[in-house]
Amino acid sequence: MGVTWPGMTRRRTLSLLLALPIVPALAGCVMVVEAPESEPNTEPTAVSSSPSDGCLVEARPELQTFGDCDELIVEGTDITIEVGAVGMVVVRGDRVEIDANSIGSLSIFGQDNDVDIDGDVGSLDIAGDRNEVDADGEIGSVTIDGNDNEVDAALLGPLTDNGDRNRVNR
Repeated sequence: MGVTWPGMTRRRTLSLLLALPIVPALAGCVMVVEAPESEPNTEPTAVSSSPSDGCLVEARPELQTFGDCDELIVEGTDITIEVGAVGMVVVRGDRVEIDANSIGSLSIFGQDNDVDIDGDVGSLDIAGDRNEVDADGEIGSVTIDGNDNEVDAALLGPLTDNGDRNRVNR
């Protein structure tokens, strides 16, 4: 008839069995790359993963490689990432380097970050100083709240520059 435990009614057992398929689906939404507990390795190495819905990247001294994903969140300092097509990228840190195929929306909060995109970027928001973004394709819209940032793209949409000494090249 099914699995029952002491104190479990037929309704509770059915509810539990129906909920079990949801747990793996939720567990696959974000991939977490843990920082190593041992002494950091200063030699660059590659860490790769299969495509997933989301990638949460934490500080690691290695080159981190991901496939396509809906969301990429980068938090930390001195992180280098290669990624495919990403729906949304959020950078909260300093000296982060990202190479991507394309990005739907890119938000940078920090200093001295460098993002290179082979294709298009739907929208770009920068809140920080000395960041560089270089897109081989089009950037739909650009908002800069910071100073000494540089944005290069083949085509640019609307620009809002609320800072000083920012360079935007079309």
